[in-house]
Amino acid sequence: MCLTRMEELESCLSGLLSTLKKNREHVPLEVLKTQYKQPYEELVRNINLTASAYAKSVLLHRLVLNPDADVEEQCTVINQMIQTSGMLKKISSCMSKTYDVGQIYPLILELRHMVEQALWPYVNQATCLVADLDDIEKEPTIYNFLTHEVYENDTWIHREIDLRWKLLVYLTPEQRESVPPANHSMNGGIYHERTTI
Repeated sequence: MCLTRMEELESCLSGLLSTLKKNREHVPLEVLKTQYKQPYEELVRNINLTASAYAKSVLLHRLVLNPDADVEEQCTVINQMIQTSGMLKKISSCMSKTYDVGQIYPLILELRHMVEQALWPYVNQATCLVADLDDIEKEPTIYNFLTHEVYENDTWIHREIDLRWKLLVYLTPEQRESVPPANHSMNGGIYHERTTI
């Protein structure tokens, strides 16, 4: 079985944190920082690099962007949310206290949810009404082309729609404001490949 990049990073980070925990439990910090300074600093540096790569892999895995909107602007929104959320400090603190990747994963998912919410105005630009021309009296379906979800019963549900013989009406900015964000988390979402990073 081939491990994904995310699983490889998780495994590597788990091993590095385990080594750090053992070192700190068996060797006084003063000794680690003096007598074993070079290997200790290298271990900490490797943990920071691996933790950063792991967090990015979780944050960006199949993250939906709108290819018809300014991608640089969307990337700026992502970076601003990451920097201003306060979650990086929480994740770092949790990692140094628990030495457990399983404890930081939910915090990274919480940050991812914040990023998805911040990107929603761009993703929501692809929300439209889909009317069936064969049954014009039927109420149109609210559909998002990027997430491939329909909005019904006050929730977004993944569903592909056959768009043949359908009338598509894109929502105005005012109408889009009344549509709540899709809850397209990486645990449940399936995304159109061209719209993900």
